[in-house]
Amino acid sequence: MINTDLVPFVELFPEQAIAETRTITTRGHTVLPDDEYALVESFCPDPTCDCRRVMLNVLARHHTTRHYLASISFGFDRDGEMAGPFLDPLNPQSRYARALLEIVQRMLETDAAYVARLESHYQQVKVAVADPAHPVHKTLEEIDKASERRMKRPRRRRRGRR
Repeated sequence: MINTDLVPFVELFPEQAIAETRTITTRGHTVLPDDEYALVESFCPDPTCDCRRVMLNVLARHHTTRHYLASISFGFDRDGEMAGPFLDPLNPQSRYARALLEIVQRMLETDAAYVARLESHYQQVKVAVADPAHPVHKTLEEIDKASERRMKRPRRRRRGRR
């Protein structure tokens, strides 16, 4: 079974992703704390899907939480119904999400080379997942098994909550 959840590019192509992950550094922003924010790319691993999208999950280097501060969906087809960028309604967003979206939106509008790199990464993932002999398939199987184990675990109730 192939995992159809979005998969971080770094899990499929770790060395390349580390070298090519876009970061944003803020100093003196009116809303965002001074920090370095990584745009963690995630893609659909379904070889039959041609969604032509990337999810940019924003993670702060020095923020106290290791959770994504924003999940920004971006479609490569600019005339598409859900072209984006927009805050993904299926993912939790932090209080900084709107400010991060504005910065990312400006970047996507002005940096054609970055958009081309995102689209290239999308194509790279699609080529890899369509080839059963590609090493990415083993990685996807491991991700899928881990996901299945998490789903089978009984949910623990939080103390003090009913």
